[in-house]
Amino acid sequence: MEPWHMIVLLGAVAVVYAVITPRKAAQKDEQSSTVRNMETALEQFMENMEADNREMVELVTSAQKEAKQQAQEREERINQLEQRCNELQQSLSEQAKAQQPVAAFQAAQQSVAADREEIETESQISMHEPEAVDPPRSATIRSRYTELFTLHDSGKSVEAIAKRMNMNKGEVQLILQLSKQEEENRHE
Repeated sequence: MEPWHMIVLLGAVAVVYAVITPRKAAQKDEQSSTVRNMETALEQFMENMEADNREMVELVTSAQKEAKQQAQEREERINQLEQRCNELQQSLSEQAKAQQPVAAFQAAQQSVAADREEIETESQISMHEPEAVDPPRSATIRSRYTELFTLHDSGKSVEAIAKRMNMNKGEVQLILQLSKQEEENRHE
């Protein structure tokens, strides 16, 4: 109950009491029963207000408890979902890492096999025809990977070349080594 309610009620009681008191004694009995009725009504009103206030406090308290419990349940669910998301990301990255070397290895094997065939063909030609002219430039590794060698010649690192060419570092290193061997074979 708010303070101004109390003040108004007490003022009303005081006014009623002041009006009743100066009257004659004959009216005293009548007045005292009226005053008692008013006091009883006011007491009952105050009791009802206190009961309503208690109910409101209980409702607010239970609503706060429910809100805290729901917030806690949501927080737990969010934590579970974040943990599950992290687990899925880890398994995905592990799978990607496991598949990446296999694909790079297969591509490198194919490239090596093609380069070997080319080198063997060139060596057989040079063994049978000692006066043969160098093979055309289009058959060299350098001509097949011109952008890679341009980047390498400009001083870029293997990692930078691999990233730019969308290749693995091992693949780039293998191509560079094969080119070096090819040049050495030509000069011999």
